[in-house]
Amino acid sequence: MLIFVHGMLSNADVWHPIINYFNERNFSCKAVNLKEGLNLRKVHFQDYVDKVKAITTEEDIIIGHSMGGLIVQKIAEEANIKCGVAICSATPKGLRYHRGIILSSVKYAPKVIMGRPFKQDYRYVRKYTLAGLEEEKAKNFYKQMEKQSAIVTHELGMNRIAVDEKKVRCPLLFITTKQDGICTPELVKRLAEKYNAEYKIYDGCHYFFYNSSWKDIAEEIHSFIKKYMK
Repeated sequence: MLIFVHGMLSNADVWHPIINYFNERNFSCKAVNLKEGLNLRKVHFQDYVDKVKAITTEEDIIIGHSMGGLIVQKIAEEANIKCGVAICSATPKGLRYHRGIILSSVKYAPKVIMGRPFKQDYRYVRKYTLAGLEEEKAKNFYKQMEKQSAIVTHELGMNRIAVDEKKVRCPLLFITTKQDGICTPELVKRLAEKYNAEYKIYDGCHYFFYNSSWKDIAEEIHSFIKKYMK
């Protein structure tokens, strides 16, 4: 089975075009809604990892976007899976985001301290994750984005999630996009090198679902996972 894991401000619905692509090619697919049933005031990143891991077997392939990409890495460290794909992936401890991201995020510190779920303002999201999209389209997608746990936002922003690459035994593929302002191509390339994994780059922004290149990325994933199917 292919298990799809969304990012911070998303939900399982963003995977619909990708899942349709793989369903048409006779793959069984499941998209996990990470926040469903969890208290966003109390949830930690590991709770998301455990939620995905609970439905995963050693025959499954996990495909994650953004925060979901880091969940792929963590599960590959903690459990046996066939292989994993991380798209525009968040980074583990030791690989820090660029200074501009950190400085731009300081204004959200009060929300983090109060522990209230939130989503970053449109200007922030537009600059770092929706670059290159038409303004109307970007605003529409921003409206669909959901609030995230302040705790998880802090854990990821401060690079608190450690992954021991020596414990990762399955093949991994890392995909990045040229206009991603958070998980930049340079950062994702270093991430792939951490695991001695495959690395591919495509046009588009962080939320690749909204770019025309999503099908090229789906085809890249298909080519990768076919190598590990029985």
